[in-house]
Amino acid sequence: LPSQAAAQLSVAKPINVAGTALYNYTEGYGTYLIPAVLIVIMFQTLLMVIGMVSGEERQFKLLQVYRPTFGQAGRLVIGKTFVYMMLYAVFSLFLLGLIPLIFDLPDIGNVWNIIMLLIPFLMATSFFGLTASVIFTDSDAPLLMIAFFSVGLIFLSGVSYPLELMPWYWRAAHYILPAAPGTLAFVKLNSMGGDMADIRPEYITLWIQTAVYFALAVWVYRKKLLRSIPLKA
Repeated sequence: LPSQAAAQLSVAKPINVAGTALYNYTEGYGTYLIPAVLIVIMFQTLLMVIGMVSGEERQFKLLQVYRPTFGQAGRLVIGKTFVYMMLYAVFSLFLLGLIPLIFDLPDIGNVWNIIMLLIPFLMATSFFGLTASVIFTDSDAPLLMIAFFSVGLIFLSGVSYPLELMPWYWRAAHYILPAAPGTLAFVKLNSMGGDMADIRPEYITLWIQTAVYFALAVWVYRKKLLRSIPLKA
């Protein structure tokens, strides 16, 4: 550079840059990860409840009074899911409505969009839990098995680590567990102010999971009803 330009550059003041993290203006743990953890809590606690009830059914042979037909299995699955959704409608009001207000967490999403998201999320989670209930032999096993996967669910959701950088098998797991697309969609709605168009892939995934796991849950419960038939002497 010319000597005059170099002298001017040496005395020039640097540009002051003030950066603000998008959707995490406090750059804190709570505003970044806690909204995702809330959905994982709903997923895990619902699985624990379903697993404990199903384990008790198997342990005490409570399904012997039902006929082993697909119709009866479907009615059991729908009835159980209706009860779980009613209970978790109240629980989600506390967890997703009051907790963000009490602890000043991100809460900029549209309420009706969040309700629209919770409908397939709770249905898919309930059907998934009823499908997985075939492996629970007692009411204590779910407490030990399900709580172990907390960190993995956050990882699979794509919130703490980009989904695009994951190996293909982890991306496939993202579309198998309802907690993963549900968590990512909730963060987009509630923390980033998105709308239903922004969560279209996750929303469609949840409805596909609802249909698939409903069919699997009915099949599993028919198998459980067949196994519960008392043997004739």
